[in-house]
Amino acid sequence: MKHDTSTTSLTALLATAMLMAAPATLTAQQNDSSHTSLSARMWQTQMPSADFGAALYLNPAMQSYRYSASINRLQAGMDYSKASRPARLEDGTGSSTGYGCIDAYLHKGKATLWGNAAYRNGTTRNVRFSETTDYQLLYPYLMADTVGGNTHGEYYHFMGGFSYPLGRWNIAAEGEYTARMEFRTRDPRPKNLSGNLMARVGVSTQVGTGVMGMAVSARRYKQTNEVKLYNEVSMPTIYHLTGMGNDYYRFRGANTSTYYQGHSLGGMLSYRQRRDSQRGAFAQAGYEFTEIEKIISSLNQLPLATLRLHRQDATAGWLSTVGRHTLGLRLSEEWQRRQGFEHIFGTAQDNIYPQIAIAEMYRLTTLRIGADALWQHALPIACRRGYWALQAGTAYCDYHEEYAEPYRQLRVRSWQSALTLTAAVESRHMLTRLQATASRTWHTDARADHIEGTMATPVMHAYETLAHPAWSTGAAIETSYKASPRFHPFVRADWRYSRYALTAHGMGLTLAAGIYF
Repeated sequence: MKHDTSTTSLTALLATAMLMAAPATLTAQQNDSSHTSLSARMWQTQMPSADFGAALYLNPAMQSYRYSASINRLQAGMDYSKASRPARLEDGTGSSTGYGCIDAYLHKGKATLWGNAAYRNGTTRNVRFSETTDYQLLYPYLMADTVGGNTHGEYYHFMGGFSYPLGRWNIAAEGEYTARMEFRTRDPRPKNLSGNLMARVGVSTQVGTGVMGMAVSARRYKQTNEVKLYNEVSMPTIYHLTGMGNDYYRFRGANTSTYYQGHSLGGMLSYRQRRDSQRGAFAQAGYEFTEIEKIISSLNQLPLATLRLHRQDATAGWLSTVGRHTLGLRLSEEWQRRQGFEHIFGTAQDNIYPQIAIAEMYRLTTLRIGADALWQHALPIACRRGYWALQAGTAYCDYHEEYAEPYRQLRVRSWQSALTLTAAVESRHMLTRLQATASRTWHTDARADHIEGTMATPVMHAYETLAHPAWSTGAAIETSYKASPRFHPFVRADWRYSRYALTAHGMGLTLAAGIYF
């Protein structure tokens, strides 16, 4: 219960801080609107070229150079998805979610402020082989069973940051907190609460006409993960998974009260060729290390396993405008290694298990190398604005998962390609934006060795998704009405469809309404 109380207190504190900051947001927006119209600010921040170098702005010391004008958005909506066969069994066959969020980016005097607050509430249907929240982060050390069911959840997210110039230097800080609560009202009944707290500080300096920055980050993670069983007639076995169909056999069954705790440390370097424009060259590189421990609280805080994650990424690109044309080229690379260390225990005495060894048993390595190109063209519309943009990308992906004893492995190499067409036009009273997307995945090599057993089902299910060609498509439309110089209401619809694993398919629909101000 201590974790529940601290999470609630921090959530209330962050919510209060954002409410106190709201008057400053409105004041800055009003000051900014005296120089640039709201529709012009929306136009500037929504063009595909505006976020072509988005990786740079993970560094808070680079945020003041992101947009030259302030922009804020408040919205609420619903999201629905369903699949004939989920890409991963842990994801479920679909979800129904309602959400609300507010985003702010503003210049106030010399300072730049930005932030985000979001809330989601919904149900994920037919979740199987995972009773643990944030399974993508904690995999393979999940608590699981073969029954599963519909999971209800709430999601809270708060983020805020500032940047301030000191001569040729710029100092910045950013904080972020995410909390999730998930539960089920029928056996097996997980009751999970997770908290993820992050802090990042950065500094940048002027280098000729450009700017160079660096930042360091720290993160703290915790989750309580408990499963209750009330039906004494039919009680499923609870497994503590260790990867690729294996589980910790010794602790199967009644040990259903666990928690996770961990931390992350990271750093990044950023460079932009021009301070006053997004045109020119840009580059970013970062690294983060995460360590998370899984503990069975019902066995005197027994440390069952340790997960270590290494993540390294880099991006370099160039953006240029010639007449009405904007051209861009971007290269990116991301490497991740996930290592699982199992703790080995001796004979228990008084329910206390002495640890006698630790061994690295699980390893997952992924690599993605990609290239993207952008062509954006401004339309010659008298007294109004319009553009269309075409963005194409391709990437090579390598997925290699291994378990030491008994030896098991998955290896999939694939190529991905994507195409996005965006068009927007401004009329006297409206601003409309359309987008269409398409993507395709081909595998060049796929193999699975020695994957067997009851808990190997989700592993082979995911392999079937990875090892076969897939394609997806989508379309979105957003229309805003110029109701006032200070606010524009909008509506948006986003539809998507995918085909994978030979015959499986899924679709999704998002509807939202809100205001820009």
